Amino acid sequence: MFRFERPVLTAALFLLSTIIIGCSAKEATAPPATPAAASQPAAASAPAPAPAAAPAAPSAPSAATEGDIPGIRVAINELKRTSSSVTLKFTLYNDSATTFKVYGTFDEDPYRGYRNFGGVHLIDTASKKKYFAVADSDKKCLCSDDVADMPSNSSVALWVKYPPVPDDVQKITVQIPHFIPFEDVPITR
Repeated sequence: MFRFERPVLTAALFLLSTIIIGCSAKEATAPPATPAAASQPAAASAPAPAPAAAPAAPSAPSAATEGDIPGIRVAINELKRTSSSVTLKFTLYNDSATTFKVYGTFDEDPYRGYRNFGGVHLIDTASKKKYFAVADSDKKCLCSDDVADMPSNSSVALWVKYPPVPDDVQKITVQIPHFIPFEDVPITR
């Protein structure tokens, strides 16, 4: 029969409890919710925990995608038409474990600003027309500008204003640099 000394038994129990606690912590940690998962109904037996990451988007996203930057995804929240313009509202998510540097990633003209979203375009594929962000008299885009770098597990709500799109165009493609284009995005009033 084996006889264990007290220090060996204490060390074995400590190691076993550490393993059990570590496994329990891994099971309790859930990956960040994606817009597709967020739209699914929660299980009736247990309520889904609220995400502790970033603030919620201003409105429910109509479409979301990932691009060529690992851990970064984007969701379209709204594409709204008025008599004088079209405004795109979208949310950029940093699901990675590192800070995402916005500098120079989404701008149209590097000489006019490195932290703006002037490089986001609308494309009417039927008429083969591309809509660029509206610019003011100083040639600065009317869009989210001077956007700070994004900490890990955060999001930021963004916008871009475009010239009016003809009323007969009901859906359009949204092209955001580094992401797969969003096709057939409905334009609302």
